[in-house]
Amino acid sequence: MTTSGLPFELGWVELAYKKSTKSWFHDHEVHEVLRRSGISHPKHLEGNEWFETDLETAKEAIKAVKDGRSFISETQAAYKAEKVKITLRPEQDAAVKQTQKTYKKKNRMLWNAKMRFGKTLTSLELIKQEGFQRVLIMTHRPVVRDSWFEDYKKMEMAEAGYLYRSVDKGEKLTTLKSGDKPFIYFTSIQYLRYNGAQANLPLFSDIDWDLIIIDEAHEGTQTELSDTVMKSLVKDGHTKILELSGTPFNLLDQFEPEQVYTWDYVMEQQAKLKWDLENPEQPNPYEQLPEVLMYTFEMKHKEKFTDENKSFNFREFFRVDDKGELVYKADVRRFLDNITNPDSETNYPFSTREYRDELRHTLWIMPGVREANAFEKLLKEHPVFGLDYKIVNVVRNDKSDNILDTSGDDLSKVRQAITDDPSQTKTITLTVRRLTTGVNVSEWTAVMFLSNTSSSTNYLQAAFRAQTPFSHEKLGMKKRCYIFDFAPDRALTVMAETAQINSGVGKKNTHQQKQAMANLLNFLPILGKSDNGMEPFNVDRMLTQIKKVYADKAVRSGFEDDSLYNDNLLTLTSDDAELFNKLNAIVGKTQKQKTPTKVTINVSDLTDEEYDQAEKAKKKRPHERSQEEKEAMEKLKEARKQQKTMISILRGVSIRIPMMIYGMDVDLSKDITIEDFIKEVDDESWKEFMPSGFTKGMFKEITKYYDAEVFIEAGRIIRQRAKSFDSLDFIERAEEVATLFGSFKNPDKETVLTPWRVVNMQIAKGIGGLNFYDDNFESMTDGATPNLHWVDTDVTDSVYHPETKIIDINAKTGLYPLHAAMSIYYQYVQNNDDNRFDAESVYRGILENNIYAIAKTPMAKTITERTLKGYKKYKTNVAYIENFSDTLKSSIEEGKKQVEEAFDKVKFDVVIGNPPYQESLEGTSDRPIYNYFMDLSYEIADKSILITPARFLFNAGKTPKAWNRKMLADEHLKVVYYEQDSSQVFPNTDIKGGIVITYHDCKKYFGAIEVFTAHEKLNQILQKVVMKPDFESLSKIIYSSDSYRLTEKMHKDVPTAKGRLSNGHEFDVTTNIFEKLPDVFINNNDSQVGDFVRIIGRENNDRVYKWVDRRYINGPFNFKNYKVILPKSNGSGILGEALSPPIIGAPFTGHTQTFLSIGSFDAKSEAEACIKYIKTKFARTLLGILKITQHNPAEKWNYVPLQNFSDNSDIDWSKSISEIDYQLYKKYGLSDEEIAFIEEKVKEME
Repeated sequence: MTTSGLPFELGWVELAYKKSTKSWFHDHEVHEVLRRSGISHPKHLEGNEWFETDLETAKEAIKAVKDGRSFISETQAAYKAEKVKITLRPEQDAAVKQTQKTYKKKNRMLWNAKMRFGKTLTSLELIKQEGFQRVLIMTHRPVVRDSWFEDYKKMEMAEAGYLYRSVDKGEKLTTLKSGDKPFIYFTSIQYLRYNGAQANLPLFSDIDWDLIIIDEAHEGTQTELSDTVMKSLVKDGHTKILELSGTPFNLLDQFEPEQVYTWDYVMEQQAKLKWDLENPEQPNPYEQLPEVLMYTFEMKHKEKFTDENKSFNFREFFRVDDKGELVYKADVRRFLDNITNPDSETNYPFSTREYRDELRHTLWIMPGVREANAFEKLLKEHPVFGLDYKIVNVVRNDKSDNILDTSGDDLSKVRQAITDDPSQTKTITLTVRRLTTGVNVSEWTAVMFLSNTSSSTNYLQAAFRAQTPFSHEKLGMKKRCYIFDFAPDRALTVMAETAQINSGVGKKNTHQQKQAMANLLNFLPILGKSDNGMEPFNVDRMLTQIKKVYADKAVRSGFEDDSLYNDNLLTLTSDDAELFNKLNAIVGKTQKQKTPTKVTINVSDLTDEEYDQAEKAKKKRPHERSQEEKEAMEKLKEARKQQKTMISILRGVSIRIPMMIYGMDVDLSKDITIEDFIKEVDDESWKEFMPSGFTKGMFKEITKYYDAEVFIEAGRIIRQRAKSFDSLDFIERAEEVATLFGSFKNPDKETVLTPWRVVNMQIAKGIGGLNFYDDNFESMTDGATPNLHWVDTDVTDSVYHPETKIIDINAKTGLYPLHAAMSIYYQYVQNNDDNRFDAESVYRGILENNIYAIAKTPMAKTITERTLKGYKKYKTNVAYIENFSDTLKSSIEEGKKQVEEAFDKVKFDVVIGNPPYQESLEGTSDRPIYNYFMDLSYEIADKSILITPARFLFNAGKTPKAWNRKMLADEHLKVVYYEQDSSQVFPNTDIKGGIVITYHDCKKYFGAIEVFTAHEKLNQILQKVVMKPDFESLSKIIYSSDSYRLTEKMHKDVPTAKGRLSNGHEFDVTTNIFEKLPDVFINNNDSQVGDFVRIIGRENNDRVYKWVDRRYINGPFNFKNYKVILPKSNGSGILGEALSPPIIGAPFTGHTQTFLSIGSFDAKSEAEACIKYIKTKFARTLLGILKITQHNPAEKWNYVPLQNFSDNSDIDWSKSISEIDYQLYKKYGLSDEEIAFIEEKVKEME
């Protein structure tokens, strides 16, 4: 018998609402209490709805649910609250399992999980299950520390043996490190990055972390400084990384599909629906998560307020005058009237009483602080909003539009306005960025966008603020929430990106994307106004927005993003494969700017039918797939893998394109197609900005792999963005231009684009002027406050004056002359006391009279002009001088004349810039040319501030030795800044010997540099060593790498040898001699007749010994004695690094040109003492003065003092290396500070 149709009597009714948790419950929970209390179902009835009990017991069961109890207690005293054990939801458990599986093969994982997924709880469960001992949690938002701690308690981590600590909570990190208890340590990324990651990071990098969790990973973790932090913390092959984000749009391209676990809004709503169908007797854990609806509206009379992108410009609409009043007050008031007046066609959000009751508490996103303040006044005057609503402006006292951090005061303002009974109040919260991320106000039912934010991350973080669960006795449960957007294109673009980002990029057709769109629109309807009123958008209209999404991603990534390409890459012919292999030889494979790798591209035999078959088979369970389907899936997998490789090759070309599009002198209204791009770039600029050997013809052949529409749209975005800067204040414009250049990539090692940070550092340290950064040149803002400030040096006043003439010697981007122009302009602004100050006239005059530039190529000229003047018709002094580098190489005087001719014999005050470093010569190594530009600079101006390679400071590198000595003897030259690690200045660029900023002033005497040391302490140590009366250099007993020579006898006996050796090197014992002459250098001499000697060299990347006839080789004086042999190239040149292990060469043991040797010792003990000496920190400190690259020939050892290595020495060589160091410190009278310097900077060698 079933329960349907049975007669019943209504015995009791009450609200199923728990006040303690502010949530509603169902009969399922009451049933569970009855069951746990021993009350069963009637035996004669089917189903689970009926229980055999009385009314009072049923009422007690309801009370137990409200009290949070799982059974009926006989007395209150008998009841003891049970600890609720957290059980992961299915999707959380799936995230843990996928991560565990991924960690077996890879060390990095991303959880792309929407808000309220439970990322912290799930992460802690992963820690427990994997048994990680040392866990670091880092975030950009320190405010989330407490929520991590709350979940730490919920997950009973302390009971599992884990400590939870942070900078200001519990034991210090050093104590935890030395202990044996597992711990979880919380810190902020800001704390680790403080002071250029020098202050706090070393303490953290000294720990072998098992797991690093990056919370809100999309926030600021993609900077160079953050990259430095991660490289320091992660131990290769051991440390696992888990990145958490609900909006990881800037991260996804860095992960393989199996490294990403996704849980999005659509999945959540599907799970909500599915739960009730599959688990009708259990409470639905997703029930309280509201459905989201989006309404988009076109602003009336939008033409008046559109920007270059034809989008509605909210900042202009809400523009505020000097008195803090809205300029277009009547238009804004009309807008408020429109959204509060009933209209069956528009359904504006506040147009009916019913809507206003549903939208009691809402969040409104404004374009800026001043706009919000002025709008607040107008809202309070409005007959609907002013009377019915309490207006809460949380940004009223903010000084900047970019303040993201939320204080407790912000929340308390909102909560006070809502009150304890939200059914009796109505509120509107005005904000710009505050309260839009990481904060929950459960009473909010809608978010209204009245700003131009184009960041998908910022948009979605704010948009889903209203999706927080909310239940109330009078208002019931929040089942729906709303997003209102008055910029339809922007809304569609963001939501299109949301859908496609979770459906994969680069699909051969759009079936999956269409399905993802359909799912999104099913659970998040997007409605817009049509002729028939408000109608939902369809999938096709959404898909048209994807092209804009792809184009925007391409621009944001500097054309590194995969979305620039189409799917022709999946099906290659033999001609295509040949083209890619040819292209790879020129460009190399780039994995987002990493080291080129040798690859082979094969013909792809994947057909369209097989592609479709493989995509369908993916959705089947493995055992349901046919053999044919498995083969199709394998083919597709290989095609995708190869597609990635090909995109990686194409990227080497693509990253060079954005800057050229930016500088093109093409009418803004005309789109730039790929064909136009090829035509517009002159041949000289093509050679400069494209890979060496990559022709226009080759580019034409690969254009079929680019998505033509995305290319055009991306070009439009770049140029329109540059045009939009023209409406800004000139200093603000400079900041925006610099930010845009920050997305452009270095074309290659010959064309290094100087970052804006480095331009500021170079000029501020050298001649002073305007500095857009803080004193450490790390950030342009302090929180939300600009770091812009003036820097004074002893020459600043003589540089920046109304008549000054400043020239960039080698303009590529125009950032140097832009900076100089800003410094002059800033002085005009500061000195202005005239209300009629005409900023445009002043700036135009600066470009005409004070700023000059020599452009490297014709395109560099247009790029520089675009940087200086935008799309305005200002006159500039930018000249391209044909074959200028060649002229300087033959005659500096002739180069000077060309400069005078180009600029009508202007006498320059200052030369600034970054000269070209080297030129590539076919068939030989690169040759430096920066020295010619330095010489020219000193000829054409009294003052020069340049950034160049630093090798000349150590009389190293390929610049002429005479020129190096001239520079080191120049009393007018000084070093302003030196950095041994060039990547700290120019990211992803390795310049051996480091980078130096030098200042030259013909009218000042600084004293000759003579010997350059990067550290003052190093200089002090050097002086104590070389000033010792008995100083002799170790270089006296060093034998060069080419000390060993082949003989005429060898060539006579082996006549074929000459043909196997390079011209001019017939007698050299080269690094690859073992491969070239395997019949001369043999593996053993057991069966040989005659006198054989041993030679050490390298074969297959290992050190090996070979034997050679004694008559075939001539050796130096030390050949017959003991010696120390070590590689002629060692390390990278960083002070204090360990050397490759030296070895003892026995008598009649020689070496190839891979090595050099030290000493000619009668006794083996002397060679052993010499090895110990070379390994001392003392000797390697002095070696580091001149050894600034990997090379260490004899002259690099000039400042390492020679020692007596015999038993009669003043040094006891029987001691350990560290003890020998302290003997040497004492011998040379080093101070405690100097000893500490060596001990800190130099690594130990055993």
